[in-house]
Amino acid sequence: MATAWNETRSGAVMGGAILVVEDEPAIQELIAVNLEHAGHQVLRAANVSEAEALVREVLPDLVLLDWMLPGPPGVNFARQLRADQRTKDIPIIMLTARAQEQDTIVGLESGADDYVTKPFSPRELLARIKAVMRRRAPQLTERTSSRSRTSGSIRSRIASAPPAATSISDRPSSGCCTSS
Repeated sequence: MATAWNETRSGAVMGGAILVVEDEPAIQELIAVNLEHAGHQVLRAANVSEAEALVREVLPDLVLLDWMLPGPPGVNFARQLRADQRTKDIPIIMLTARAQEQDTIVGLESGADDYVTKPFSPRELLARIKAVMRRRAPQLTERTSSRSRTSGSIRSRIASAPPAATSISDRPSSGCCTSS
């Protein structure tokens, strides 16, 4: 099963697994490339049945979901995810060409945490993903912020400390390591 977040050695939080449910190959590829560049693992599905199969195998950390798909629409899948105990807490962002106010309301009421209309900005989409994931896992974001504050505090203490010996030749020789 996928983890909610991946941590780098420096403690910075990178994205987790994102399921992209999009039937247009060019849009799916654009989204996947941008997500991978941002450090996310991308799972791809072109319809609800493919998405269901992936969710059975790997629990994604977020679902990007198109409304208009071949077969059942994305809003039905969103309702299904919310009704299932195993998947009810997975953040969902609807990404769709349906831009009417009523569509947005239906999408949000079906269980989406955010609603983005096409055409969309990849940078804005990444910011929205980050915001939704941050709201869903605030303890991880706080832990990372705490580490950042700690490392900043350490850096400032190092910068204000008195200068230390900068090379071996500045230290008095104890005779232990010199060659005769």
